[in-house]
Amino acid sequence: MLYTIFTLSLIGLVLLFWLYKLICHCFFKPFHLWKNQENSSVPSKEATILSIKKLKEGKFPLLEIEVVFENFSGYPIQRSLRFRDSKPHLNRFKKDGKVRITLDANKKPNPPYFLHSGKYKVSLIFILLCSLFTIAYVAGCYFLMGEAISRIVSAPGYHENLFSNSSETTEALLFVSIILIVLNYIFRKTGLLTSKRTKSQNWDLMYYGLGAMATVTSYEDTGTLINENPVVKFNYTYEDEAGNTLVGSDKKIVGKLEIIGLPDIHEIEIMYLPDNPQVSKLMENLQKQSFQNFVNAMFLFCFFIFSVILIVSFCRDVF
Repeated sequence: MLYTIFTLSLIGLVLLFWLYKLICHCFFKPFHLWKNQENSSVPSKEATILSIKKLKEGKFPLLEIEVVFENFSGYPIQRSLRFRDSKPHLNRFKKDGKVRITLDANKKPNPPYFLHSGKYKVSLIFILLCSLFTIAYVAGCYFLMGEAISRIVSAPGYHENLFSNSSETTEALLFVSIILIVLNYIFRKTGLLTSKRTKSQNWDLMYYGLGAMATVTSYEDTGTLINENPVVKFNYTYEDEAGNTLVGSDKKIVGKLEIIGLPDIHEIEIMYLPDNPQVSKLMENLQKQSFQNFVNAMFLFCFFIFSVILIVSFCRDVF
């Protein structure tokens, strides 16, 4: 019964994973935001629009705006917002204009900022639709697993032999595993994917950190190339709020043509944590928009493909 137990466990875990994603998206996130606003734990801040880009035309055009606003420590940072303009006729978003954004620290490790739209209200229609969809999903899972277990119990030997000789599940698992391994290698090599600890630290630096001008003491080539551009390590010193001199280092990609100008770089902007000033990073690295959401979406899409192949193969074998 080894193959039968393994197959049923794998199917069950996949179904539970997507149920968890569904519940988080439909219920946890909107109620969490509503609760935080009710408790006044989600501050709103004024942001200045640096640039506006219309990504898609239509009745509700898709906009991307670059804004500057103060982080949780009051230090100005630059980020981008992408959203659909529900009232384009009002022409609310202009360069050098002001908008209000909301900061929610509980969204860590995701970006904590989003466009402020007044008092958040939980839509009853949205909750109703999500509830109906969740009930339908749970009912479908119950029928699938219940009927499958009933058929397997009626002929355990037949299904054990069927699962042990089934190649589709093994091929799908191998295919998706190879894709995930390759993507993980590529993204880590290019710096688009970071460890959980590094990602958390970068988040704290960006949204709780303070800025300072650091004095470059030395720089060195790490020997790593990304897109044929060298990665250079900068060693620097800086002062914190209390006037203490600290030492730090960070790496960044330097273009081939910029290498000549490295000896002329004497100061560089960094950010450090007020509660732990020894932790610092180059501002340039933190200001770059992260591709982490794109990376997560890619992995989630691959897992979705794997889930579909797995469940279709399972249904074909059992039913």
